[in-house]
Amino acid sequence: MNADARSPMLRRKTRPAAAFAALAQASLARIDACLDPLQRRDDPEDLHQLRIALRQARAVVWAMGPALPRQERDRWKRDLRMLARATSEVRDWDVFLAETIGPARELEPHDPILAAIADTAGQRRDAAREAMLAALATYRDWPLPALHRDLAHLAHLAARARNDGPRLAPFSRQRVRRGRKQLRALAKRARGGDADAMHAQRIAGKRLRYVIEALAPVLPARYTRRLHRKLVKRQASLGQRVDGIVARRLMAECLDLQAMPDDVPPPLPGAS
Repeated sequence: MNADARSPMLRRKTRPAAAFAALAQASLARIDACLDPLQRRDDPEDLHQLRIALRQARAVVWAMGPALPRQERDRWKRDLRMLARATSEVRDWDVFLAETIGPARELEPHDPILAAIADTAGQRRDAAREAMLAALATYRDWPLPALHRDLAHLAHLAARARNDGPRLAPFSRQRVRRGRKQLRALAKRARGGDADAMHAQRIAGKRLRYVIEALAPVLPARYTRRLHRKLVKRQASLGQRVDGIVARRLMAECLDLQAMPDDVPPPLPGAS
């Protein structure tokens, strides 16, 4: 697959469907470029970059969704979601090992319980990685080729409808406003500390951030600067809270708390 991974040049008068074809082409190229290193080596950063590429692609689909044929839009949403889910478990274990178990073992390098937890977490992470690689190999044969074929079809439709429909600049502002409205509603739901609500808020914030980055050439400066900075700052704080929740869950899995007596000590401070 020879898609161009460079960010496309967007113009204010571009039609949204044409913008999607260009942005999605670049997104698929980034995804393709991330898949090869994952097969050759085991480096958590490679997986992290793939997840970023997938988030960027999903953000583009969300932003341009109203301008796309329903069948293509739904297929892109479904297939990209499947790809992202295939990577999530390994990434959770990578973060847990690096940010919770690693620092704890530096403080207590000879603790046998920590050593056992590290071994268990490593084994589960390796098993999850094998399953992920098998899934990604399947996805590379299908559905990724189908998504590439979609782009050719969508580019053809966009060329035929060159003078129809809204222009990209007002369309993009409308979608950013929609994203902000959704994010505010999710933030209100998450104030009580519900884990699912915070996770949904985090996803929506990341999506809006990537939408702004993708559409920056046609957006006002208040979106590309002030709002983007605010989103990045909030995501860092929210990410720490969500990662802490995930760490406690993985710690419980390693300790198998349900099968242990009531006097098991609580999780380590680094897991929160």
